[in-house]
Amino acid sequence: MKCDAFGKCGSCQLYQLPYPTQVQLKKEELENLLKPFNPPPVEVFTGPESYYRGRGEFRIWRMEDGRVLYGMRKRGDGRKVVPIEECHIVDRAIFDFMPLLRRELEEGNPILKEKLYEVDFLSNSRGELIVTLIYHKKIEEELAEEVRKLRQKYPKVHFVIRKKGRKVVFDQNWLIEELEVEGEKFYYKIVENSFTQPNRSINQKMIGWALDVTQGLSGDLVELYCGNGNFTLPLAKKRFQKVIATEINKESIEGALYGAELNGIKNVTFLAMGVAQFAQLYQEKSPLLQNYRLETILVDPPRAGLDPKTREFVDKFDNIIYISCNPSTLRRDLEQLTRTRKIVRFAFFDQFPYTPHIEAGVFLQRSQ
Repeated sequence: MKCDAFGKCGSCQLYQLPYPTQVQLKKEELENLLKPFNPPPVEVFTGPESYYRGRGEFRIWRMEDGRVLYGMRKRGDGRKVVPIEECHIVDRAIFDFMPLLRRELEEGNPILKEKLYEVDFLSNSRGELIVTLIYHKKIEEELAEEVRKLRQKYPKVHFVIRKKGRKVVFDQNWLIEELEVEGEKFYYKIVENSFTQPNRSINQKMIGWALDVTQGLSGDLVELYCGNGNFTLPLAKKRFQKVIATEINKESIEGALYGAELNGIKNVTFLAMGVAQFAQLYQEKSPLLQNYRLETILVDPPRAGLDPKTREFVDKFDNIIYISCNPSTLRRDLEQLTRTRKIVRFAFFDQFPYTPHIEAGVFLQRSQ
């Protein structure tokens, strides 16, 4: 991949290395980090090295000659912004629309770019977009009318205007994402300003890996941090008789429920609650859980990993699927989870080429 911003933009920090070298170095780093737990050989999953990211966030940079450029955080100083002409890590739908939006900002009604601070993009596999315009000014009807014109001009693009404390949607803030896993299509509701897996290609492989490691397991599944049902829905449909999944973000839960209906999946119970609340239900043997035989747990926590009480709860289950976006906190958590278990599968997912970011997966089973 070639980019004029390499070395300036803080996003692609491994710009000097060929992509295969990047993968090898990150693989070795992950192997060394988890070496104390004696894992099996790591399974490596890669995808396209460019045009892979279905989300993008850019500051707006105004040039003295009237041009409008996008901005990324500067390498070595995240408080500063580097202007860029284009970005090769966003997917094609976003990449193709970015110059069109720049032209609208430069040549359209000046009110569109006045005090425009940031533009966020969200795309799906069908090439549809949500474009969020974030302003440092009051949202007046004149601005809203200009955005309505953009919506009419670009029928595959939905727009959202944000200003602290207020949001205006033209005319929806969500898309339907389509993923194919094990030859079957799954449909998800992805929502502007809510978390979704950004790399579509690698996400499909992550779900496929989770399906592969759970083949032949007995009992039912509990999932923590389920989001919009990314792993939940395929595992419910293809591997487990019953699944119960929790997520504290209510908008994500609504998306998960919508996805279950969209895919005709009826053996999942989604609960809008945090881990501590669910752990209490489990400890108290709540009637809500009496018809479940929960033997397997899947966790996909934020970068902070599992807090001590959550580790203690996860440690109760025979089988653990742990998807990690931070191998350092994964290593910390494994110090407890491997006391009575061994790692039987181990994976590296290269979600973010040209960055040092490492996504990992481990499957642990209780020692007999």
